[in-house]
Amino acid sequence: MNEPALLSRIARAASLLVATDFDGTISDITTDPDSAHARDDAFAALGRLTRAPGVHVAVVSGRTMESLLERTSALAPVYRVAEHGAFIEGPDGGTIGGTHPERAAGLSALSGFVEANHARIPGMRFERKSVGVAVHVREVEPAMREAAAEVLDAFRKAAVAAGFEIMEGRQVVEARDPGVTKQTALALLLARLPPHTLVVYAGDDTTDEGAIALARQRDGVGIYVASAERPTPNVEADLVLPGPRAWAELLSQIAAVRSV
Repeated sequence: MNEPALLSRIARAASLLVATDFDGTISDITTDPDSAHARDDAFAALGRLTRAPGVHVAVVSGRTMESLLERTSALAPVYRVAEHGAFIEGPDGGTIGGTHPERAAGLSALSGFVEANHARIPGMRFERKSVGVAVHVREVEPAMREAAAEVLDAFRKAAVAAGFEIMEGRQVVEARDPGVTKQTALALLLARLPPHTLVVYAGDDTTDEGAIALARQRDGVGIYVASAERPTPNVEADLVLPGPRAWAELLSQIAAVRSV
């Protein structure tokens, strides 16, 4: 599908869901995830879409809800999906979705393992989430990459043994509840919207590929935002864009055809 054909479908849709990942999609990748913020052009386009009739907007992220809210609080009303689908907030701020199995003991054990090992790897940091543990290695120096790989390998084995699923992201490895995915979160959102809602999903990482595939299965549009780290997806996408800037430009065009 080319962009003109996509825009034509979007202009005709009675109900439209535009769902987008955050990091690497509407935000440029940074060495420090805490410093990442949405691109102004992408944010402006999403803001226009929230005011367009028949349009629903969702920001879908692996970040905690607190982190996601901090970066999208000025954007309303939107759906916010945090921790890959563990937590979903509706446009009214209410919680959507069910509960998740309690894995506190397993998470504590994994967090303890990483905490005991990451200090000897400068630049490695770990993030304890509600339903998972993430280990970030983007800032690890080349000389320490081999040692970091050994820690990550042990982390993967411990996580799998404890019943967690491993997600391999861009310079991050995350152990999470296997029942929590962006794909299942997207399906839940679609179930709440009018039948035959046209869904457009955009993401840049392995964690987005299930949602990209689901969008296409639902006769929607799956968009992959490429990077030097991951130039091609592992699933078929309708469009492959060369980075967040290109997605922001397309979002602006989508907003234009829906705002008339």
